[in-house]
Amino acid sequence: MKDILIICGGTGGHLSPGIALAEELDIRGYSNLLCISHKTIDSAIIKKYNNLNFKSFYGIGSSRNLRGKFLFLHALFSSLPSILKVLIHHKPKVVFLFGGYLSVGFGLVSVLLGYNIVLHEANARVGKAVRLLQRFAKRVYLPEGVKICTIKGSKLRSMGYPLRKEMRLLDRKEARKQIGIDNNGLLLLVVGGSQGAEVLNKWVIDNYESLAEEGISIYCISGLNNGLASNDVLINSQGQKVSIKMVPFSENMAAVFSSGDLLISRAGGGTIAEIIKCKIPSILIPYPNSADNHQLHNAKIHENLGAGILIEQKNIDHLFDEVKALIHNENLLKQIKINLENLNKEDTAELIVNDLESIVDLK
Repeated sequence: MKDILIICGGTGGHLSPGIALAEELDIRGYSNLLCISHKTIDSAIIKKYNNLNFKSFYGIGSSRNLRGKFLFLHALFSSLPSILKVLIHHKPKVVFLFGGYLSVGFGLVSVLLGYNIVLHEANARVGKAVRLLQRFAKRVYLPEGVKICTIKGSKLRSMGYPLRKEMRLLDRKEARKQIGIDNNGLLLLVVGGSQGAEVLNKWVIDNYESLAEEGISIYCISGLNNGLASNDVLINSQGQKVSIKMVPFSENMAAVFSSGDLLISRAGGGTIAEIIKCKIPSILIPYPNSADNHQLHNAKIHENLGAGILIEQKNIDHLFDEVKALIHNENLLKQIKINLENLNKEDTAELIVNDLESIVDLK
């Protein structure tokens, strides 16, 4: 028996808050099981958390075309026996769903078996899984300012995004040492989400020489599926030492985000939460094909709060000029960091577990 089953995975944005919740539940002595996807990114992230209990499940995300929908439904129905088995075996007091394709199967079976389900949405646009299951949920956790008009307000809580305990602002010199950057100059971070972004990788390759001339080093997480890795040092025409380092994946995002002067990134809810925690000024380039265009809405809210700058991918030709202008503007970077500090709130995982204790007897 487990007190809570945590359904997450498929992307870093779904898995990371599940890990954060599991960490807090472990601290308080509640038994839990992380139900993650079979994808490579989940395996890469979870392997450093050998103190947590987890089990992998097969699934495929839905897409807009007919073939993609068919594959999603086939994977969903194929996974139902294993979902049913784990639910009956563990008899959880709460099934906590972080959205994504795994949540659909687990949510539907949990409702049929009469288990308590709780939902969490990370983005400014509520995803399909949460919209489907919201009426059956005992609680729905949403980003601040996001509402769902079709359910009672008593079910809703504004709780933000749970972050892993390790995600905190580090000393810059120590952070650079941890990620292998031997450079005290300006450092531009480029992160295309947990699976990388080809368009951002290409931008780095096309512009690293021009950035080097500006005295700007680069640290780029290229993505496990893209296979790009390099570690080069250049001397520009002013005699400055600059570096370009590309890695497929990093297990130490706290050090990555703490090491830089400016970040170029996608705009998932988890990434924005980590940006706020580590107080890194950013230029957000939303993934244009994200479900319901939620990344664009996330980025607009972040920009409106004075916490970063939004550039749509179709305007990526303007990115170099924006980077050049912003990274040399110390006053503006300082103001953005102040705004980020004002957005940095209490530990969301702690708040969520406090709330769960108020609605379900976990002992």
